[in-house]
Amino acid sequence: MLSLNRKPLLISSILIMSSLQPVEAGIDPFEFQVYGYATKGKGNFDPELLNSYIVAGHKEGEGGTSPTYASQNMIRSALEIEYGITDKIDFAYYLNLAKPDGEDMQYAGSKFRFRGRLAEAGQLPVDLGWYTEMEWWNSKFNDDQLEAEFMVTIQKDFGDWTFIVNGPDVEKVIVGNNKKAVFEVGWRGEASYQITEHNRLGLQFYGSPGKVNDLTPIGQQQHYVIPTIHTVLFNAVPTSVGLGFGLTQGSDLFFLKANFHFGGDIDEKIFD
Repeated sequence: MLSLNRKPLLISSILIMSSLQPVEAGIDPFEFQVYGYATKGKGNFDPELLNSYIVAGHKEGEGGTSPTYASQNMIRSALEIEYGITDKIDFAYYLNLAKPDGEDMQYAGSKFRFRGRLAEAGQLPVDLGWYTEMEWWNSKFNDDQLEAEFMVTIQKDFGDWTFIVNGPDVEKVIVGNNKKAVFEVGWRGEASYQITEHNRLGLQFYGSPGKVNDLTPIGQQQHYVIPTIHTVLFNAVPTSVGLGFGLTQGSDLFFLKANFHFGGDIDEKIFD
């Protein structure tokens, strides 16, 4: 039998330990990227480099964008090779690399995805597209090794303003610790304004409540806001740079993102 003065200590310990359990992200930290409606066009090739650095994150096992390593000081890079199969469908391969704090850069996973649009711009009340993906993860970086993802892309332009919603973003674990979950759901989006020919200011949002059959407590969910500038470096490299801020205790507090396109059209208004 526990004495009465030990019971409060035991209960407090259980609560603390439960709050430190790894939280399922529901957000892909290798892809802080909002997708517009337009596709690349048949035969067009666009290599991209997606980067992020967690300035203020979590310790190992305490949540944030990493379910395994500490997210604090994590550097992530994804090499994305995108190609227009038809005028309305693109294919892309991602090579994901990560450098945990104090370790070397290493392979984190691979992704294959198709993205398309349903009609020509302006034919529908909103411009609609779709996105589907298969993800393979190194078990050192993710408790789930194989995932399938499907997402709807919605875009509406009002003069120099553009509003984009990527959602619902539905993920199903096929191989991994969470394969019994029905699926996870999330979203991302952006409101942006074209200030000059090659410069656009945006405010991006990313979020996820977790598994639909077992929602993550609100404080442990991940939600981010990212003020972003889209510009063209050296009149040749479409670039998006942003400062990310976590909105919940379960989110990483502050990070940097920088995405570079090495084959895109510099006159393209919407890119990330």
